[in-house]
Amino acid sequence: MHFELAGKKVRLLAAAVTAFIIIFVAVNRNLYLDPELELDYGALLFVLSMLGGVAAGLFIAIKSGVDEKHKKLVNTIMFFIMPIFSMQMVECFNGNFIWNFSVKTGLANYMIYLVFYLICYLISGRYHLTGLIVNIFLFVWSLVNYFVELFRGTPFVPMDILSIRTGLSVSDGYTYSLSWNIILGTIIFLLIYLINRRIVNIRPEKMKFKVLTRCGAAAYLAAVLISFFFTEFSTNTGYKPDFWNQARGYHNTGSFFNFCLNTKYLVVGKPTGYDASLVADYVDSTLEDYGVDPDSDVSTNILTGENNYTASADGKKPNIIFIMNESFADLGNLGDLETNEDYMPFIHNLTENTIKGYLSMPVFGAGTSNSEFEALTGNTMAFLPSGCNVYQSYIKKETPSIVSALETLGYSRTAYHPYYGSGWNRELVYPLLGFTDFISLEDFVDQNTLDTYQQNGDVEEYEALLAQQYPGESILLRRFVSDSYDYRMVEDMYENRDTSQPFFIFNVTMQNHGGYSVAYRNFDQQIKITNMSTFYPQAERYLSLVKESDSAFQELVEYFSNVDEPTIICMFGDHFPSIEDEFYEELLGTSLDELTTEQEQLRYATPFVIWANYDIPEAEVDNISANYLSTLLMQTAGLPMTQYNKYLAVLYQSLPVINTIGYIDSEGSYYERGSSTPYDQILNEYNCIEYNALLDKTDRDDSLFYLEE
Repeated sequence: MHFELAGKKVRLLAAAVTAFIIIFVAVNRNLYLDPELELDYGALLFVLSMLGGVAAGLFIAIKSGVDEKHKKLVNTIMFFIMPIFSMQMVECFNGNFIWNFSVKTGLANYMIYLVFYLICYLISGRYHLTGLIVNIFLFVWSLVNYFVELFRGTPFVPMDILSIRTGLSVSDGYTYSLSWNIILGTIIFLLIYLINRRIVNIRPEKMKFKVLTRCGAAAYLAAVLISFFFTEFSTNTGYKPDFWNQARGYHNTGSFFNFCLNTKYLVVGKPTGYDASLVADYVDSTLEDYGVDPDSDVSTNILTGENNYTASADGKKPNIIFIMNESFADLGNLGDLETNEDYMPFIHNLTENTIKGYLSMPVFGAGTSNSEFEALTGNTMAFLPSGCNVYQSYIKKETPSIVSALETLGYSRTAYHPYYGSGWNRELVYPLLGFTDFISLEDFVDQNTLDTYQQNGDVEEYEALLAQQYPGESILLRRFVSDSYDYRMVEDMYENRDTSQPFFIFNVTMQNHGGYSVAYRNFDQQIKITNMSTFYPQAERYLSLVKESDSAFQELVEYFSNVDEPTIICMFGDHFPSIEDEFYEELLGTSLDELTTEQEQLRYATPFVIWANYDIPEAEVDNISANYLSTLLMQTAGLPMTQYNKYLAVLYQSLPVINTIGYIDSEGSYYERGSSTPYDQILNEYNCIEYNALLDKTDRDDSLFYLEE
């Protein structure tokens, strides 16, 4: 191998690149060296970034060459070393380093990266082009994963690809800033590009070597992909997605590696032993085992466990207002949190004619529609691919829900969401769930105003335009429709309802949607945290929003307290907010990578309230998951229930929490999703019933999921 200096112009370019990187890194040194970051390798990473600038300059300024005798060998070796550099680039964006991996984990990651290199090589036949294409793809993927995890607190998973449109619609609410991850990751990408430029395309000259090269690559791909997707090899060797905490899995065993692991769970296969003809038997046998006659009108009271629930004898059908409150959570439920004043005083003290507690949700930080899917249908996300979105992927035909049950009972059926109607595919899905009307932001805000705001993102101009069109109305809090205005619209819809039908509305609010890093002139932050070691602006901003939600809910309850018609309001939060990880770690007293199963479940439990303007049983419920909520609501309203609802009321007695990270039984024991439990048979039967309701295209047993006319 020989080296020589490039021409003067190239050397000047090299010097300029080196100077730019060194100056840029020096100016942003606080991103590495700030003590509040608690970055173990901060100084080392700062030095490495500086040296990266020097290395980039040297790669540009110095030409290298290999004699013909060793050309094939050296370039082939470099081709197989390149995936290691790619791994480190990707892990840099994840705040990780390949030297932290065990040898086995490093090898597993390398094998997956090499798959992509060889696929590209088989298509292109060129070393240089392969390195360029694969690393551009990995660099973009790393950026996407970095920002997705930054904004919602969980990493990018394969099913997120189907949700790109919805994600982009709210992305302007977040702030984008530099970090050491972006700087160092980009420097590594630049170095990979410069190294890759030196790799010469080697093509076998003889036919037998061409065949051997292609066959060898194809054989490797076949061996890895078959063992990966069609056997339990990766699971048996200890590698599967960390369903409890995807971020922990991405960090411990490799981000892109775990992304690929998740692809194995994209396809929903039939549950073990699934037979559509047996689904009704599963329901009947579960009811009978608990002492319920499947053919009677009596079923299990979900709250007491007694077999004494029947529909209201007087046939009254109360109005039902079902509210899913965006990013509504009680942070104080995670640990010892002290604030200057109660951030949820009304709900904390609401007891009369109230059932309330904490509802275990299927998502953290984002994924609103999956939460509403569970609450509306009684189905659970636990049996579906990790990270999937049901509205985007699986609801393609009429699907039974609480809405379809209320249709049979003669209710009006309106869905209302004060944001864009296209989000999460709601425009197509809501009619399939049984809604007859869907009111979205476009239905009550002038389209020109919305277009203007979408084009320039100027919140103050947006607010001014709304003030001109709706004088005297205060519509926005930050850049979203406030809960207060949202509920006033619900009240208006009630007042203008069809009085010949009992009133039902499902309202998904928008006020508390992330991000929380920006202050707004139209938002007065009231809540301050008083017992933490440092200042957490996002947490305080979020708690101030919760205070506004609490006040708005109080206004709604007070309004319906003065309504003569019996009315039930059920309100619940869809998921926790994505705010500072450090806040959660201090509140929980441990790293997010080291949470106990109990602590992990706490991060998925949001408040729920069922209140009525007439006498209902009063209760506090600590453990209940969202798939049971519609059953509890139907019972609270005294309405007839489907066989599926009756089944869920019995299932709740054994497994009150079933969600995407695991299960909690009635004895308070915790189980991880995917692990063996004493309830495997019960869970498999539930899986079969849900599969029949949601995914069986030809043999759904409608008698289980719909009320008789």
